[in-house]
Amino acid sequence: MIFGNSILNYFLAIVIMALFVGLGQLFSATIVRILKKLTAKTETIIDDLLVEVLEKPAVFALFIVGFRLIDSFITFGVRGNQIFNHITTILIVIDIIWAINKVIDVLVQHYLAPLTAKSKSTLDDHLLPFVRKFLKVCVVVIGIIFIIKNMGYDVTSLIAGLGIGGLAFALAAQPLLSNLFGGLAIIADKPFQIGDRVRIDNKFEGTIKEIGMRSTVIKTYNDTLVHIPNNVIATTAVENLSIGNNKSVRFTFNIGVEYNTSNEKVEEAIAIIKHVLETNKNIVQGPESVPFAVFSEFKDSALILSAGYTVVSPDVIGATKTAVNLEIKKRFEKAHIKFAFPTQTVHVKKEKE
Repeated sequence: MIFGNSILNYFLAIVIMALFVGLGQLFSATIVRILKKLTAKTETIIDDLLVEVLEKPAVFALFIVGFRLIDSFITFGVRGNQIFNHITTILIVIDIIWAINKVIDVLVQHYLAPLTAKSKSTLDDHLLPFVRKFLKVCVVVIGIIFIIKNMGYDVTSLIAGLGIGGLAFALAAQPLLSNLFGGLAIIADKPFQIGDRVRIDNKFEGTIKEIGMRSTVIKTYNDTLVHIPNNVIATTAVENLSIGNNKSVRFTFNIGVEYNTSNEKVEEAIAIIKHVLETNKNIVQGPESVPFAVFSEFKDSALILSAGYTVVSPDVIGATKTAVNLEIKKRFEKAHIKFAFPTQTVHVKKEKE
């Protein structure tokens, strides 16, 4: 006798375990194969997917059955039986969580993903992974709560006992939650899409590369990545520089010329800017985005010429701005039109003695 059980009982328990492990392998090799052949003949794919994803959880379930039958041959005692029952419950919950999460993967991949692919917005595609993770976490949390409750603990009292710690955690997690809800607000409002050119709070400008649950990543003109907290985006002004469903980007700029520039030269400068913008192949020429140049205002030390144009793609922004600026500078120099710089004229009046 060993721990109150005969060697024969231990041998029978091992045989039972081995038998159900073998049944699991047999189930996987034969039954599942037959089921796959049968489901392949049906019109719907849901049965094919269920057989595919539930194969391994079903094999593990057979192992649990064999494990549970051990107590028919081996006596563990009162405390030992309690521990054995808890272990069995944990294994069952793990198997159920495993099966449900695999079903969630199938539903998201084969049903939700095609639906989001049909939508014009790309934000849905980025929201999908978060939905999948959230559902999986919920399943795991429910499983853990069930295990804790099954072991005899009062879940309500346990949560209440963590009140002070929970308060401290809530205070520490406040920025994280703020960014989380900011991300959800961005996904719901859809102020921009992945690939759009945006200006945020008049400080950050670039292309949207990623929208996360904590921050949004934009790529600037200098090819640097800036991570902006979602709560900042949700509470500040966001200017979408992309037009319609394409990825063209609108720009405006000012040029100052000297105050002693004649009216004829000012008109010539406007004509030069318009010609440069209208002849550049990377600038959109259309009724909704016509390049323009105007004499806009008088400044302290310059006559301001304002202009605007739309670049066909974010990929050519740097090259286009360089080409436009160099050509304007070259044409201004040839026409003897001088750029202004900050100056101040001081008049000194000499009083008679």
